Amino acid sequence: MADDETGPDGFDLDDKIRAIRESDVLVVGFQCLQERLLIDARRNDQAGPYVRVVQPVRSPQERLRQLRELRPGFNDPESFVFFPPMHRVKGFIEEGHFDLIIERCAGDELALSDCQKAMAELLQLDQDDLRQAILGGERYHDFYQRSEV
Repeated sequence: MADDETGPDGFDLDDKIRAIRESDVLVVGFQCLQERLLIDARRNDQAGPYVRVVQPVRSPQERLRQLRELRPGFNDPESFVFFPPMHRVKGFIEEGHFDLIIERCAGDELALSDCQKAMAELLQLDQDDLRQAILGGERYHDFYQRSEV
């Protein structure tokens, strides 16, 4: 991969791949979704990686407080990365980023199951968002209204 290669979201692909492979905690936002993908790849004797769809928070400090509640057996993460809203969920999967997350969860059946559930949930949310954009929905409105004749 070229040193200056960037993805469709403008981020350096090498940096993105490195963050997915190495960060303790990664939060991924998606363009049209409020929900985020949370990956806490840390492991200890009692717990493996943690992968969930979560709601946005107001600050990194609030996310850390949430992690302390969700993962009480862990100290604060040494590395925490947030990917600002990316393209659609399907693109994230097609670019191979989801496969990298699965690699991080290897050897832990519960975490692998959580990965599959989270991706299925995000794909459904994304599909619902697209449907609303096309057919009209609470988050979308027409720029032009058809005049009644």
